[in-house]
Amino acid sequence: MRGRLGVLLAAALLAGCLPELPEGKKNPWAVKPPKTPTDIRKIPHTFSLSLTSGRTAESVRLDALATGQVRTRGETVSSMKSWHAKLKLDAPAFVVRHSSAGVVLFGTGLSPDPARRPENLLSVVEQRPWTYARKKGQDAVSQLAAMGIAAEDVRWVLLSSLEPEQAGMVEAFPEASVVVSRREWEWRKGKLKPADKGYALSPEALEAALGPRLKLVDLSDKPAFGPFENGLDLFADGALILVALPGRTPGTLGLWANLDDGPLLMTGSAAYVLDNYLDLALPVQGRFDDLEEYWRSLQCIKAAMRGVPRLTVVPGNDLTPLRLSGRKDIPIHVRK
Repeated sequence: MRGRLGVLLAAALLAGCLPELPEGKKNPWAVKPPKTPTDIRKIPHTFSLSLTSGRTAESVRLDALATGQVRTRGETVSSMKSWHAKLKLDAPAFVVRHSSAGVVLFGTGLSPDPARRPENLLSVVEQRPWTYARKKGQDAVSQLAAMGIAAEDVRWVLLSSLEPEQAGMVEAFPEASVVVSRREWEWRKGKLKPADKGYALSPEALEAALGPRLKLVDLSDKPAFGPFENGLDLFADGALILVALPGRTPGTLGLWANLDDGPLLMTGSAAYVLDNYLDLALPVQGRFDDLEEYWRSLQCIKAAMRGVPRLTVVPGNDLTPLRLSGRKDIPIHVRK
């Protein structure tokens, strides 16, 4: 019976038949915002200047890759959106070309292997769907090859979290050191169930596959960076700073990049769409681990935008801010 239900749900997904929330009905998964924190760090007036004066890297450039789509309902990711809106969100990966560190990826995007992007069909029945779609040749490895970058050329892979749209291709870069938050790692290990044995993105499987290339980082003792309580200057040259943005998962990391033409903050899993930090619009239950931490991280992102007017912020599943930013220094690669 369960297998038959799965087949029927899969068929419904393929046909685009997502359950509707009746007009006038309140979303049962909606959440109320917590109290606004009053202790978010204030950004010094000199912070923006230090971004330029403190960067010693000769050149830092970035490309964005659209590796697929996440399909969901509007209110699943933002209380500002209509529940009846059927969204096709982005699943990006970001390619940093650092003059001395080489090619660095922030996120790897979706994998061509369905086993690396599992879908919870029950979420469709619960009216908060989260499913994936991609085209052949849309994966990061294929798109990098089209840019003249081999998988072996990638030296670093930085993971915001171990979500499928962030880490789906993590093992595809044999020469890369893979950076994951220790807090994320331990949380994922604690969530493992017997049924998860063999899942390719489980800590157990990744530890076996990556070996010494796996680098777990602990940001809890790192100094503050702007409004963020902890930041790690990855190469100690002011170019790439990992910032702690817990909430969606306890160990979510964002990446602040001081590019040649201005700063960029990639929120990774910390924000789904720009509504989350611009309007502080929350997703539904089940789309974050800790509401208080998630809310605080959104407040920090918004504070960064206020304190650094030149900053471009790109959420984890929405390339719209980048498309509208007018930043010609950051190409977006999309397979037609």
